[in-house]
Amino acid sequence: MHDSLARRTGRLLVIELNEFNPEFLARMAEQMKLVHVSRILSMQRAETSTADLVEHQGLDPWVQWVGVHCGKPTIEHGIRRLGATRAQGFLQIWHAVAQRGYTWGVWGAMNAPLGDRFGCKFFMPDPWSFDEEPYPARLNDLLALPRYVATNYLEIDRKKALLSALRLIRFFAPPSHWPLLAGFAARSARALGFRSPSVHTFSTLFDYLSVLCFSRLRRISRPDFSLIFLNQIAHLQHQFWAAGGEQHPEMSLGLRLIDAMFEILLGGREEGEALIVMNGLKQENVARKGFHVYRQINPDATLEAIGVEHGRVKQCMTHDAHVLFKTVADADTAQARLERCRLSDDHAAFFVERESPLQVFYQLAFEHQVAPSTELLCDDHVLRFYDLFQLICERTGAHVPEGDVFYDDILIPKQLANYEMFHYLQAHFPMVLSAQAA
Repeated sequence: MHDSLARRTGRLLVIELNEFNPEFLARMAEQMKLVHVSRILSMQRAETSTADLVEHQGLDPWVQWVGVHCGKPTIEHGIRRLGATRAQGFLQIWHAVAQRGYTWGVWGAMNAPLGDRFGCKFFMPDPWSFDEEPYPARLNDLLALPRYVATNYLEIDRKKALLSALRLIRFFAPPSHWPLLAGFAARSARALGFRSPSVHTFSTLFDYLSVLCFSRLRRISRPDFSLIFLNQIAHLQHQFWAAGGEQHPEMSLGLRLIDAMFEILLGGREEGEALIVMNGLKQENVARKGFHVYRQINPDATLEAIGVEHGRVKQCMTHDAHVLFKTVADADTAQARLERCRLSDDHAAFFVERESPLQVFYQLAFEHQVAPSTELLCDDHVLRFYDLFQLICERTGAHVPEGDVFYDDILIPKQLANYEMFHYLQAHFPMVLSAQAA
């Protein structure tokens, strides 16, 4: 950290708009007259970078945001997989702020642990951090359905989905939550119109609901440090980013909702409250490069079909999953079998990594277009690939090691490593006397 940068006091709002490309947003803001997006992009701008260069091996948001939150590069924090929150024994930025005598509220931060609740007003984990629970506990009812859908959307168990939906209804039952529900219902009705909704529609709307709930909690509890993570623009750029001017309806909906979300967040900002909007890392358009993403339709059924037994699967965001076992012998057997699996076109099927004696991580190890006749070969098991996997998309956006920060009322250098943001966030909060005395 540069000591020459003076500290500023006051509250701070951090909006983590995951992976957004500023040039693309600026072009679409002009075309679609997205007033609030344009307002954000007109603020002061800094550029960030990371030493990680390989996607799925460090150049990923669940790795880069960990660095931002703990102030360490990947080579030091060592976290490479989504859901690895228990392995993070280092201080997070919200804990650092609390140690200086301030309160905090964090919503949806990717791959982030709650940890010590000292100073915490509220905490909502991302849907894939399966070891984390929200605080206060009543937020579990809000998280249940998004968490279930995010990890099982290709094959939904109706009973489990219904139970999660009932919990969502219970969350909105108190009259104090009815204005939230009314606002969300009105926006959803306008967004859906006569279109057939997809999982992308619902996840975009969940980001909007998150902003409504986060903003309400901010008004009530007034934390000194507030952080919200929004993920949908990353998904949309990965799957629907047209190289030309006309965009897919899902992208257009997402962009309009981002503008609406910025309107809410900027409207709730108090005078003198500093603001940061950052992407962690950004994407570039790769619409013509042929980058195919597949996902397990049902990971439990996939493992059973290839002869992996006794594992409890926690599926991640796209083509990867953690498997937890009760015995080391079962984990050993599963790891060896997964490593031997191949496609009949002679590509390795899985990248496999041993995370702990009882936990195995695996992800699909190919990006080419898989022919309809392809089989998955696992020892004596011969299976039709498309019985177990589904093509999600041909990627239109890919990660690059550069990122961006737009900011107001806080001092940040024009160029920095993304993990160095930790120090400038922390520096915004000078030690208060009561914390110093303690």
